[in-house]
Amino acid sequence: MLHRMLIFLTLFFLKWQCRSYFIFHGLDVNIPHSVFKFLPFLSFTESYIYQLDASNEDSLLLVPENNSSSTVLERKIQGSSQMSLSDMLDPLDNLLQCQGLMTDQLRNELKSGIQYWSLERKLCQALSRKDKISIEDVMEAIHLKSFDYRVLNLMMYRLTGQQVNDLHMEFLSVSEFLVEICDDL
Repeated sequence: MLHRMLIFLTLFFLKWQCRSYFIFHGLDVNIPHSVFKFLPFLSFTESYIYQLDASNEDSLLLVPENNSSSTVLERKIQGSSQMSLSDMLDPLDNLLQCQGLMTDQLRNELKSGIQYWSLERKLCQALSRKDKISIEDVMEAIHLKSFDYRVLNLMMYRLTGQQVNDLHMEFLSVSEFLVEICDDL
């Protein structure tokens, strides 16, 4: 079931990605060659990120065990570290490097994903304990949450041989932030 859900979400996302972003890279979504030329790289990357996101969310289950006062969430958070999240992205990093797609900017966006997952764990832990959470952490999480969109856009720049347009990336970051807020509402 989880496998089917990941496939559906990935395909939905890629359809949205193609229609929303291909225009920024001079590609026409109605020309199959434009789509299928890049689909393997985009779909693999997005599927991999979705799988890691699902794994991170699985670790946030709030199921008490054996009448213990700590929850599965608390034990998982205590047992996981920044390094283990980073290790989870190593295979993707290595593949992108081997394909000549990795750049410093792309690697920084992948690190944003690690920051997001760590922050998501921190916020969920605080909520499970009914602790206060800071608005700064929430705002940062909302911004970091769309890191996968930026990863795919940076990959598209690399795949199409174009220089990264920083103004375009800044626009997308603001747009993604607003979309995330809208989705959450």
